[in-house]
Amino acid sequence: MALIYVFFLISKKYRSFNQNNPKNTDSSGTIQKLNLLRFNPFDDVGGDQSFILTLLDKDNSGVLLTSLHHRSFTRLYAKPIKHAEGDNITLSKEEKSAILKAINR
Repeated sequence: MALIYVFFLISKKYRSFNQNNPKNTDSSGTIQKLNLLRFNPFDDVGGDQSFILTLLDKDNSGVLLTSLHHRSFTRLYAKPIKHAEGDNITLSKEEKSAILKAINR
């Protein structure tokens, strides 16, 4: 889980570098929108220890990393996103919310 948080911080720094660099005019395929949403999907686990990391480009396509933390297990899911929708995959309401927050930031 710590590795994903480090990736989030690096992506955030890279995004701000690209926005402040006037020489970089081609932004296709680069991460331009990101969001980290923490939540609690289970009633018997305290705190918001699960999270969704959304990484999108200018076309609202990219990847969604969802980590579900429970007392006895942690699951990590990577889901492709195309034009703010799951690419042949069903998204949960939390994942849809995370995508909208990344787009509207």
